[in-house]
Amino acid sequence: MQGNCHCKAIKFETTATPYWIGACYCSDCQKISGSTHLIFAGFKKNQFKILQGTPKEYVSSSEVTRSFCQKCSSLIMFVYKKSPNDVFIPTGIFDNPAFLEPQEHIFVSEKPPWVKLDTK
Repeated sequence: MQGNCHCKAIKFETTATPYWIGACYCSDCQKISGSTHLIFAGFKKNQFKILQGTPKEYVSSSEVTRSFCQKCSSLIMFVYKKSPNDVFIPTGIFDNPAFLEPQEHIFVSEKPPWVKLDTK
């Protein structure tokens, strides 16, 4: 699977299917996305490769480092301090995100009350 930031300055590929896909409603994801949540796909670090460009890193909390495009500000990935061999890629920057359906919703206690989740 391949993808890129909005301006295409950063391009990447993955060599496996994600081991996890989740929608995060934490306040950090809300602020960084400008939306109610972000959907991420989890990969082992050795399954992810930057093909073009160099993302800028931002330590957004004591536990998370996020990377983004310096030109268009697209979020590229984040890494947890406690699991440095994993990377989490926002699904919207993949060329074909249609099949990347969330398996889990996390930090739902922080979502706005008007966000309704299908709990089937």
